[in-house]
Amino acid sequence: MSADLLETTLDRLLTERCGPDVRRAAEEGGFPGELWALLADSGFAFASVPEAAGGSGGNLEDAAVLCRVAGRHAVPLPLAECSLLGGWLIGVADLSLPPGPFTVAVPRQGDELVIGTYGGDWIVSGHLGWVPFGAEVQHVVAVATGEQGLRVVILETAGATVTAGRNVAGEARDTLDFARFRVRTDRVAVASAELAAELALRGSLSRSLLMSGAMEAISDMTISYAHERQQFGRPIAAFQAVASHLVRLASEAELAGLATQAAARELARSGPTAAFEVAAAKATASRAASEVAAHAHQVHAAIGMTQEYPLHHFTRRLWAWRQEWGSERASTRQLGDTVGALGADQLWPRISGEHGLAAPPVTLG
Repeated sequence: MSADLLETTLDRLLTERCGPDVRRAAEEGGFPGELWALLADSGFAFASVPEAAGGSGGNLEDAAVLCRVAGRHAVPLPLAECSLLGGWLIGVADLSLPPGPFTVAVPRQGDELVIGTYGGDWIVSGHLGWVPFGAEVQHVVAVATGEQGLRVVILETAGATVTAGRNVAGEARDTLDFARFRVRTDRVAVASAELAAELALRGSLSRSLLMSGAMEAISDMTISYAHERQQFGRPIAAFQAVASHLVRLASEAELAGLATQAAARELARSGPTAAFEVAAAKATASRAASEVAAHAHQVHAAIGMTQEYPLHHFTRRLWAWRQEWGSERASTRQLGDTVGALGADQLWPRISGEHGLAAPPVTLG
């Protein structure tokens, strides 16, 4: 299936099946099981995951489309985790997808998973402090550290002590604590520092894609509202002050989308050396998120703050996602470190894409 056809099909499906009522129910604690089953059974939930691992095949571009469309509809499911992040990690580690939805923890200071062997069994202990939908899924995919090196592990969330939490958008962000949890041998595989670095890049890209999709939805919603809302006998879009908000909103959303598309293309091409493009996309999308949300609420005025109107489903997610997998400050710092390491002579080749250069290690904060 081409990327355009995938986007069109997903967009139509989610328009029909993921409306405000589904998002409100999820925020109140009801996991949208019917929506998950629909996306899983159709294979959309596992876009880009190799068929040998139990996925639906495809490439990073397919996963990027899934994430962007999921953001456009504010889907309350771990779709980025099941495709671009955990699904990819399972595939490259030659493991198999576990049953049901799964997730990947967002890195935070204090997180640590330690793995070792005892009596021939793999044992994992540690703390994951910000796990999307951690209390609502059956498994979490992670990279654990041990005396024998890094390992990809698939852990059952039922084996953890779970502390429920929510982000500002009302999405589940739970804490999982594992104490000497035994892991099946077929759910452990050798990892590497390069693999962990690419996972960090993919995590950052996933939030840029989600934000890009959400900003598309906000832009469309706000422009439509401004042309429908009448004041003094004409649409409010005709007033210069409102038109200025619309132009800035649409421009920021478009810029974030272009930066994110470039980052996805470069990550698919060069893997971990795409740190420059991914950091630029995350910094751009995070900055644009604040601008887009502010302009949208200015245009909508009081109605945009009501529970009944769906704008907040998107703006609150922008505020939440911009802080995950590297804040705007962390992404900007990573971008500066990369530029500094390249030197003045190599800056333009890097921006223009005429390069083959390595970038500094990724740091999140």
